[in-house]
Amino acid sequence: MYSTTVVTDGLGDIDDAFLRLRRLWSVSRQRLIDDQDAVVDISSLIVLEACARGAALGREVTIGDVAVLADVAPSTATRLVDRAVDRRWVLRTASGSGGRRTAVVLTAAGSALHDRAVRARQAWLAEQLVGWDKADTARFGQLLVRFADGLDSGR
Repeated sequence: MYSTTVVTDGLGDIDDAFLRLRRLWSVSRQRLIDDQDAVVDISSLIVLEACARGAALGREVTIGDVAVLADVAPSTATRLVDRAVDRRWVLRTASGSGGRRTAVVLTAAGSALHDRAVRARQAWLAEQLVGWDKADTARFGQLLVRFADGLDSGR
């Protein structure tokens, strides 16, 4: 471990770990999932994930929902969705709530890609956690979810 801090309450370790974890989404890791020999970038996977989550909850997904999950401006989310439309992974449809809103839905190809991406990410994670006991893995997941949920609350 490389750490330049002397904090003993764990914050230094957490800070160091998060700095090193930025590599999870680096270009070298983007080869995790391909679609017809084309690398699928994390931004496209986030569009698919937003649509899949909405579908699982039985609710409409909008550009705004994609923007929130991707943590980008709506204009950037629009470009991400446009790229996914061009690849035939999602469709734009009229929103059921009317107005100028557009709903975004997975196509069969997008759903299949999403499923492959989830399996690939989880297989990669399983490889990284070899040697961890199931209780540690479960607790790690619970703590990460708790942390992520706290970030979403806007603290």
